Amino acid sequence: MTIVAEAVLFSYLDRPIFDVVVGDTDVGVSGVYPNTGGGTISGARFSGGAQAVRWTLDGLQGTPRNGEVVHAQNHPELAPPTAGEHYLSVHIYPDNTVELIYSKNYPQFSPRGLQLAASRQPG
Repeated sequence: MTIVAEAVLFSYLDRPIFDVVVGDTDVGVSGVYPNTGGGTISGARFSGGAQAVRWTLDGLQGTPRNGEVVHAQNHPELAPPTAGEHYLSVHIYPDNTVELIYSKNYPQFSPRGLQLAASRQPG
């Protein structure tokens, strides 16, 4: 089964990432949170089922682990979207887990991502 969607990448990491791949589909790059979720890959094609997800760490020259490929600790399941859901958002979290969330309108930060952001706020 092939799923075609508009893919949007959200990273909640404190560093940029690139070469983000879901299954066999490259979904692009992301800046440091909260500068994420701004790009769309139109007509991205995915296979249904459990997804292996990986990305490469980036950052300023000399940042530890630059160039390291990280593999998600989970394999989120990709089922067909329901009627009217055209967007697939890929959410990457600091614990190296991933959520895949469909939406009818342009996606926003995930509830989990918003909780992470709130917990990072001082005081």
